Amino acid sequence: MDLRRPRTLSLLIPLLMAALLAGCSPTTTPSATVPASAPPAGGSVISTGASTNQMVSTLPQAVADQWNALQAAGKGVEWISTPNTTDVTTTDLAVGAADSQGLVDRINAAAGAGTDRSVLAALGDLKSPAGAPVWVFSPLLDTRDPLDFNELAFDETPSEVVKAVKKAKALPDLKGRVVSFVINPVAGDQAELSDLQTGYLHAVWEGLAKAAGAKRVEFFDGTGTTPGQGTGPAVAVPRPDDVDTATEGTAVVCTLPNPALFIINTPTLIDRGKTLQGLKKCLAKAPENYRVVVEGHTSGDPSDNGRATVELSKQRATVVAVLLKDLDVPAKAIYSVVGYGRSKPLVQPPTDARNRAVVVRFEVTG
Repeated sequence: MDLRRPRTLSLLIPLLMAALLAGCSPTTTPSATVPASAPPAGGSVISTGASTNQMVSTLPQAVADQWNALQAAGKGVEWISTPNTTDVTTTDLAVGAADSQGLVDRINAAAGAGTDRSVLAALGDLKSPAGAPVWVFSPLLDTRDPLDFNELAFDETPSEVVKAVKKAKALPDLKGRVVSFVINPVAGDQAELSDLQTGYLHAVWEGLAKAAGAKRVEFFDGTGTTPGQGTGPAVAVPRPDDVDTATEGTAVVCTLPNPALFIINTPTLIDRGKTLQGLKKCLAKAPENYRVVVEGHTSGDPSDNGRATVELSKQRATVVAVLLKDLDVPAKAIYSVVGYGRSKPLVQPPTDARNRAVVVRFEVTG
């Protein structure tokens, strides 16, 4: 029996299949959705990674107006996203109207992924035209040398900070630009800054931007009330009543951080009441029979321990000695008040911010 198909049927099957497939196919092919290309950048937006240690970013009305003006001029922005100091991406985006809020949403969705932050480094990555404006969304608490706020401890003068950044050849080129900083409120493990420390933060960034050639510097306080998502650093914020108490043999040693106690480069107390509270904690642990040694210290190269540095450290030690008297420590119990300046570091390296301190030693007598 011949089971082979008739030749005519074999020829018809491919034709029938082709017709069937043709009938199932759409008559028109939908065009692919191609996003419109972003307009040329007329400015730069920098954001550091969102994290649980800061509130989400918000859009100040003044910045929204500036972005609307860019849109009207047919311009967009380059968005430099730096969730940490190694992963940096740049994206050209449209701004204005709904696109502006869309960019802020992107900023908040870019979760931090590390324990470091560097707005300073990101400012060196600008590709927008010379003189174009820059907007920065960040807590501004950088943690990478040469601008590490843990090391600065809110105690290094802004002019010295600028000098150090210049020496490290890390100053960006901001010539002719208007730089606007939108500062995220703190959250989570990041302690809140005092008004004085906030002023210091502004002074450091304004000094750096002006030294880099910025035409104008603006600051906006963010209004976010919801913590972000992601990981990020928390910078130590010195407090006047934050006293470290330890035991050395029979002596009780209390260390009070200078940045929390004194206005920069002065022996003037920031908050006398809170400093007294810190000293009370210290005094409560003193032995019964004691003499007091009060030492003033600063950080820096011990080989550069000038007279002014030594004198300032002694003046600060003297202020603390007076406070001890106010707490009813007998004058005769205060054995010595000395200023060491940079000559006797408490920790290594000598430049460590923890060396900026007044140390009170309660030494057992008799």
